Amino acid sequence: MIRLLSTIFWIYEIIVIIRVVFSWVRVSRYSPGWAGLRDFTYALTEPLLRPIRRRLAPYQKQMSFDFSPLVLLVILWIVEGIIIHILRGPFQ
Repeated sequence: MIRLLSTIFWIYEIIVIIRVVFSWVRVSRYSPGWAGLRDFTYALTEPLLRPIRRRLAPYQKQMSFDFSPLVLLVILWIVEGIIIHILRGPFQ
């Protein structure tokens, strides 16, 4: 169970990183493979990134770099650690 949960978190973290790469690289919407992958990663990550971006907006007005994926990754690592700790029990 813990291994499956860790794998799911790892896959989602990779998807977030792929999204960051797509934000740096221009992908034509007419490129079926890459555009489809980009749209897939955006669809999976945007629901979690949007609220983080809203919270960070006052602090990012002067910066051109979007820190929301980094914040999301840290939150995912913390949540994963807490869930795994709960599943393992307090004495393991």
